[in-house]
Amino acid sequence: MQPEMSYERGYYRPECTECSRVCPAGAIRRITPAEKSTVAIGQAVWIPDNCIVPRDRVQCTNCQRHCPAGAITLVPMQPDEKESLKIPVVDKELCIGCGACEYLCPARPFSAIYVEGNVRHHSI
Repeated sequence: MQPEMSYERGYYRPECTECSRVCPAGAIRRITPAEKSTVAIGQAVWIPDNCIVPRDRVQCTNCQRHCPAGAITLVPMQPDEKESLKIPVVDKELCIGCGACEYLCPARPFSAIYVEGNVRHHSI
C-alpha cells in the first residue's frame, strides 16, 4: 500500500493531484497542481548508448517536446556541423523528475532517458 512510480506504465502528470486527495493516512500532503509543478521527485538522466539519435542517426525530439518543466533542450551532437542531429541535455535545476521523457522515449529495448528518484523531494 505504498505509492510507486513506474514510468513504463505512465508518468507523474503535474496537473493530477488525485493521490494527495485520496491518501487515507495523510502520508501524501494535499497539494495543488501549481504546487506539484514545482516539486522535484527525481532527476532525468540521458543514456547516449540507448538514444536513437546517436545510435541510429535519426532525429528525435520526444523528450524535449513532452517535458512539462522545459528542463530538456536539444543541442547539436556535433557542434561544428551546421546540419548536425540534436541530442538532449537535461537542466538539473528545472527537472522535476516527472518521467514524461522516459515514458515517451521511442528507444527500445530500453529508454534513452530515465528518472533517478530523489531521496527527499524538494521545490524548484
